[in-house]
Amino acid sequence: MTSEALADLLETLVNIPSETGHEAAIADWVAARLQAVRGGECHRSGNSVVWRLAARDGAAARRPLLVVAGHLDTVPAQGNQAARRLDGKLYGLGSSDMKSGDAVILALLETLERDAMRFDLAAVFYEAEEGPHEANGLKRLIGEMPWLREARLAVLLEPTDLRVELGCNGAINAEVRVKGRSAHSARPWTGLNAVERAAPWLVEITRFPSAPVQVGGAEFVETVQVTTLAAGRARNVIPDELVANLNYRFTPDRGLEEAERRLRALVPPDFEFRVVDRAAPGRVCADRAEVREFIDRFRAPVAGKQGWTDVAQFTAAGVPAFNFGPGIPEQAHSAGEYCPIENLGVAYRWLREFILGDRA
Repeated sequence: MTSEALADLLETLVNIPSETGHEAAIADWVAARLQAVRGGECHRSGNSVVWRLAARDGAAARRPLLVVAGHLDTVPAQGNQAARRLDGKLYGLGSSDMKSGDAVILALLETLERDAMRFDLAAVFYEAEEGPHEANGLKRLIGEMPWLREARLAVLLEPTDLRVELGCNGAINAEVRVKGRSAHSARPWTGLNAVERAAPWLVEITRFPSAPVQVGGAEFVETVQVTTLAAGRARNVIPDELVANLNYRFTPDRGLEEAERRLRALVPPDFEFRVVDRAAPGRVCADRAEVREFIDRFRAPVAGKQGWTDVAQFTAAGVPAFNFGPGIPEQAHSAGEYCPIENLGVAYRWLREFILGDRA
């Protein structure tokens, strides 16, 4: 499978709209394509699709299970819906995050010989990764298909630019509500301006230092950011309320409860604080033999995954996992999003060789 053939496949995927909540068309397309892959079974759950090798008998049935996974949805379009190629790059919504990974997974399923693999292989294409954590399609699938928990290893083809990115940061979104008292703007002394009350804290929290932390031999960075801010009812009314969203990315050495306590401690006690969404970090699995083998075999650069990914879902289920994909992390969610076409071929070859082992 050449890089250009993989780019053809990626172009097709990019041109199927699949913003979060609207994944039916791409799930239909992927399911139809997987139905034609010999030697496997295809399962549909909502707008997620799972393929696995058909059951085997005898000694061959004792091969360890490897899961490769990627989400089908994208963030909303920014005028970048259509795929286009230029200077060795394929541009378009989802090209890096993460339809490039999906293209590589499809190519592996369609080209690998079943009897040559040293793993039993399963592939998961799931919905709603870019939306609220509670609606995440992989979370539902792990509950519906408990055999996924038996995997020896899971590889998430999230954009990593061909690095092995271990674990992932956890994430908390918290709503901070600062109360004031409304009044006519011509007589502000009769009210209490919520913006004025919040201003010193906003100055402090927006200067939160980004601190690097080493976990399991990989570097992660803790961040706190104000991502939304709302106040005011009218141009001539003193605002009686300010609402800020705090987005906290915490390192894998912290649990959810500890992270929530740490974030609450950064907010004045007389401000209202409510967690609206949270996701646990992914465990760093550098000590697992298969992870080490992949890194050493390809001399892959290693880093910590700064964003949250579904590595966390797999490690919470007891399955070692890491991120590895052809997309560029810094391109994710950008209007000019692209994936280098050469990266597609490299990712395909490395994963193919890893799955085949000595038979590659």
